[in-house]
Amino acid sequence: MITLLRFIASAMAPLTLAAAIVGFIWPQTFTLFGSIFKELFAATMFALGIVLNPDDLANTLKQPQRIGLGVLTQYLVMPLLAFSIASLAGLPPALALGFIIVGSAPGAMASNVIVYLAGGVLAFSIALTTVATFLSPLLTPLLVKYLGGQFMDISFWKLMWTIIYILVVPLAGGMLLRHYLSQPFKATFVIGHVLVAVLLISLMYSQSGFANWQIILCALFVLVLPFTGLLLGQGLSTITLRWAREIAPAIASLAIIVICAYAVAKNQQQIANVGLIVFVLVVLLNGLGYLAGWYLARLYRFDKAHQLTLSIEIGMQNAGMGVALALAHFGDQPEVALPGALFAVWCIITAAGASSWLRKNHALVTD
Repeated sequence: MITLLRFIASAMAPLTLAAAIVGFIWPQTFTLFGSIFKELFAATMFALGIVLNPDDLANTLKQPQRIGLGVLTQYLVMPLLAFSIASLAGLPPALALGFIIVGSAPGAMASNVIVYLAGGVLAFSIALTTVATFLSPLLTPLLVKYLGGQFMDISFWKLMWTIIYILVVPLAGGMLLRHYLSQPFKATFVIGHVLVAVLLISLMYSQSGFANWQIILCALFVLVLPFTGLLLGQGLSTITLRWAREIAPAIASLAIIVICAYAVAKNQQQIANVGLIVFVLVVLLNGLGYLAGWYLARLYRFDKAHQLTLSIEIGMQNAGMGVALALAHFGDQPEVALPGALFAVWCIITAAGASSWLRKNHALVTD
């Protein structure tokens, strides 16, 4: 069983490619996942919460200047690279706008999984993704307006609740489960946990607009599942935590594989009609993003683990968000969504492949 779980995590790149091919040939195989698209992201964050070391998170938060520098790099490098590539290639306006939307999106939440599998700094990755995503309702529309000449109205509050739903709640739930499996019982901690969780769930129920079943899912993440760790008691906690650490990366990898296949299946018709040049430019944008993140991190004097993390964060964009924005605001021009659809799959394949190689050569990250 453990061998299978490790295989899923280590073979994420070929499995993603295989699933994408299936999604392209038989779209109906994965389009059914559209109704739980956000929940798949939430599952990855819960899994990452289990393996996230609280000490690493505390140390990362003690260096806000590093986080700020990473986010600034995110919102300068990729938009300018996307604009330059689209301009130099002489793309039609709709495709050029699609590239700019991809470049102006925040970092991909899937990058957190890749950073963990590659041996980077998970806490730094999550901090960058979270801050960049919170800033995206302001920065993404502005960048698209000034680089692409189009304005997109993105609701800050709607996006904020989405971030809480797919990132904050499940991540906190995973961290709480880890805490209860690894720390002795403290009544004051449990009472505080319950009070904060009930307040958050109440606010989501009254303010977020999510369906009742989604609110129940949040309660499952932040209350029910963490308390399973408490109920197991210290006697079973060690073996349970060891199994949780084996299962979590496999769950996260499976969710990302399905998300990528869904992105292909959803945009199958547009991908079938796209020319080779668009795919080549997507590969170029992704590769230049990795390189820019790697060498700028060296310029910032980051250590190897943080250098690797920033490289992944810059090269991987939340192209899924870019596709959603393109379809919502430019539905009469489906080609606007094409760069995002292709980028979403390609960046996972390249990053997952690199993470597998780096895991086998771990000294390159830790030296």
